[in-house]
Amino acid sequence: MVKDSSQYSPVDVVDNDNEFDDAEWFGAGHRPKLHTIVRVWPMLSHGALICTSILFFALWMGTPSPHLRDDIAIYSPANGAVEPMVVKFNGTIGWPSIYRGPPSPEIDAAWNRIAHDVLPTRMSLEEILKAGEVDSPSKVKYPEEFGGGFMVSMEAPHQLHCLNLLRKASWPEYYEATDVLFQDTPEVVRMHLDYCIEMLRQNMMCNADVTVITWDWVRGQKYPLPNFNTRHQCRNYEKILDWAVEHAVHIPKEAMTRFEDTIDIPLPFHLTHNDV
Repeated sequence: MVKDSSQYSPVDVVDNDNEFDDAEWFGAGHRPKLHTIVRVWPMLSHGALICTSILFFALWMGTPSPHLRDDIAIYSPANGAVEPMVVKFNGTIGWPSIYRGPPSPEIDAAWNRIAHDVLPTRMSLEEILKAGEVDSPSKVKYPEEFGGGFMVSMEAPHQLHCLNLLRKASWPEYYEATDVLFQDTPEVVRMHLDYCIEMLRQNMMCNADVTVITWDWVRGQKYPLPNFNTRHQCRNYEKILDWAVEHAVHIPKEAMTRFEDTIDIPLPFHLTHNDV
């Protein structure tokens, strides 16, 4: 007696050439066979995993690198001049540098090139607002005959000006007699130095450097020493300085006058109690 194969078959035999036949999957009145789903499922899951991975990779590629430009969160007209670069610091004690050593015209010239108390440029009202500032009547405006706009300057050259002042203060026998910054009363000079120290402190803590410093055993030394010759993610200062010099506004001091609607901000409280 022969069993009716249409009623029972212990093993479903599938022709591999027709494993993905459209009629089997989508034909009228047909349902996918269980064995086919079981065999195809790994391929579907792998395909879904690949598609998901591609999607997340695309989203990741579209995210700004945290090591390059995402630290520029506040608008500045000089943002376009920011160019990331890797610099290896030279932290060797006593290593010669054009910025270090006993006072000389050459060292002063090197510092004067990179450090500026004021290197003014201009911003429009729209840029002032974009930078998060307000249109205050106390802000300095350029006269229309000189192009108008607001007087602004950058932090970096001023911070280097502060560092240069501290350098000069470490050579009092040379600079106290020649530099105008030290010709004021001792109280004012001390206030200026403390101000610069505080400005640099705030900047260093704001831009906290997490570069790793390794320690080494050094011949003749009882304890290990840090190796400060490390690679750092930096900004190309020369490019920023070039931008500042190129966009500097040169106006005679006598032309900088108050407008009729100008309002002076109050003098800081502690200065009103000093003879400055």
